Amino acid sequence: MSSEALGRESIDGAWRRASSGELRLRTVATRAEWFGGAARPLLGWVTAAEPCAGASTVVIAAPIGYEYCSSHRTLRTLAETLAARGHRVVRFDYDGTGDSSGERWDPDRVGAWRRSLSTVVARCRESGATHITIVGLRLGATFALVDGAQLGADAIVAWVPVASGKRFARELRMMGVTEPSSGAVAYAGVGFDTETVAALSALDLEKLASKPAPRVLVVARPEQPCDDLIARLMALGVNVTSDALHGVATGLDVPAEDAIVPLPIVERIAEWVGAPPHAALSVERAPAPVARASIAWRGAALTESVETLAGLVAIKTAPPSPHGATVVFLNSGSEPHIGPGRAWVEYARALAAAGHTTFRIDWSGWGESVDRGHAPGRPYDAHCIDETVAVARELRRQRTGPIVLAGLCAGAWTALRVAQLTAIDGVVAINPQLYWEPGDPVEALLADIAEGAASGRWDALDIAGDRPMASRWLDALGERATRVLMFFAKGDDGIEYLRLRCGRRLAASLAAGWLRVEEADDLDHQMYREWRRDHVAARILDFLSA
Repeated sequence: MSSEALGRESIDGAWRRASSGELRLRTVATRAEWFGGAARPLLGWVTAAEPCAGASTVVIAAPIGYEYCSSHRTLRTLAETLAARGHRVVRFDYDGTGDSSGERWDPDRVGAWRRSLSTVVARCRESGATHITIVGLRLGATFALVDGAQLGADAIVAWVPVASGKRFARELRMMGVTEPSSGAVAYAGVGFDTETVAALSALDLEKLASKPAPRVLVVARPEQPCDDLIARLMALGVNVTSDALHGVATGLDVPAEDAIVPLPIVERIAEWVGAPPHAALSVERAPAPVARASIAWRGAALTESVETLAGLVAIKTAPPSPHGATVVFLNSGSEPHIGPGRAWVEYARALAAAGHTTFRIDWSGWGESVDRGHAPGRPYDAHCIDETVAVARELRRQRTGPIVLAGLCAGAWTALRVAQLTAIDGVVAINPQLYWEPGDPVEALLADIAEGAASGRWDALDIAGDRPMASRWLDALGERATRVLMFFAKGDDGIEYLRLRCGRRLAASLAAGWLRVEEADDLDHQMYREWRRDHVAARILDFLSA
């Protein structure tokens, strides 16, 4: 199904207050749309209630880095809440981030990110928007304030903005990993080269030279009230409202799998934005949304489209001449379909450039898929197995050639489980932790397991047929002769557990030839070190060629 037809209705709807004061349920829907020119298309998600004129549009500018994944559910909830009040709401991925075109090391990253916001706002005006509100979170708020005057914003919500680019750059260096040869910093899988760090350092909201919008809401942390920024906005003649609200940390400062939507902040922002102005009339003169986009990737011309598989949102990347496998990338942790630090986007495009067709999907409760009562999605949720089986079977009906599942950690665990339940030709399992068992989410105590391995206890139990779940899984996969690549960061707990606890089964599986195990130096569990991604992609391609 193309993005022209793709619609995701809020599973729970959204509440709005009628003029009489009663609460009524209003269903909102989300569809995908590509923004910008053919050379650098940006993927966005447009949420609106039906009917919606779209004359009052709210553009949500997301943060950059791991905060993108942590806040994804929060910003989707905000979009649905605002849409229920009558606004058309647009979320988008900046150039070189998320599902948009471009690469992490392209030049002028900060300039490209700011131009991305400008491109989306311009498209909204072409679509009939006469009133534009920009809601920015972290760096998104900074871009909105710096460029608000040029964009002609009617109102801006600056949600914990990055007031000092120098301080932000310092934090990147402290928390990220520096690539030895170039000095570039990788933070949670997002690359910041020296040019980008310098451009970020130059951002300083306390030196704003022009009034960004007539009205601005500053949402700050109680411990960081943004007093200097507020004073600067007031000096520029802005009608400023400021709120220091608790709850930012639950939706921003934690891993996506622990994130909780700060509903009081969402409601406060929606209340401040208010209902669409009566003067905002429908124009509706824009062309139909673009259903698919051409993505240039290292000399290859690929096609990407937003589709559905078994009722789930899926981003399809297709080569000019498909002749290889169909590879499905599953969610990692509770992150959306872009994968850890956007790795799935990069791997999908690298594989497509070699002739393989790829899909990166969102299970229900993750990313952009319908909730089906499963929100927010958490690692190892049981329904992910059934949904992946349904995806595999639908692809088997639609397509010829091998079907391969790929995942990291919990996604790898799910892929290996599904391969035991339905016909799968291959699995790429990155850092699977097969010591995890349903109902017992306790990490393996490797020291105790090593003692059992040294004493020969585990081998004796294996010979007697007393085997842990991981060994039984290896047996089941071997019976199906499913080709499996287990790719680990060197020394990862997952491979250490298999070698210590399941050594005989592992050796038998490797000898049988259906299992390949590889390790790589200078990698972390989440595969965040970007300069090693080409190596990982090359190993996956080598596995697919077999």
